[in-house]
Amino acid sequence: MVMLRNENEDLELEMEDEDDIEDESLEIEEENSADKLKRLREKLKLAEKDKMSALEELQRAKADFLNARRRLDEEKVNDRARMTAGLIEDILPLCDSFDMALQDPAFETAPENLKKGLQGIYLQLSSILRNYGAVGFGKTGDEFDPNLHEALADNGNGSVVKDVVLKGYKMGDKIIRHAKVTVE
Repeated sequence: MVMLRNENEDLELEMEDEDDIEDESLEIEEENSADKLKRLREKLKLAEKDKMSALEELQRAKADFLNARRRLDEEKVNDRARMTAGLIEDILPLCDSFDMALQDPAFETAPENLKKGLQGIYLQLSSILRNYGAVGFGKTGDEFDPNLHEALADNGNGSVVKDVVLKGYKMGDKIIRHAKVTVE
């Protein structure tokens, strides 16, 4: 019986040693798991930080793109307006010639079909200018405005337009050409 006991004790002792080893290996595994978990959490924090940085960079790039697109659209509109104003400026001498021809006393004595033809062409030209937004201004009796008129001669205080030498033209608020006038 003693022997058995010894054997049982031995056996018991061996089992206790195995439990200790098993406990130690579990503790080591727990420590390793805790270290792995800590490393994974650090990696996750870095990944989240990188993600936020990339997201911010993407948002900045998107904003830059939208701003560039808006600027290009504005430039396109401004370029179109400049080109239209340039076209109008190129046509104005033709308008001036028609104005002078239609106001010439010899026009009244011209054959009726010639008068109708010239007036028709002038109306077409005026219609084209209106379609582009160009409006003529400046007539005798208007109050002189240096923002709209260019005084070629001033016979007095300079407050009333006496005669219009060349009509002025504007598109919206933009003056394409000041009216050239004499003032009294």
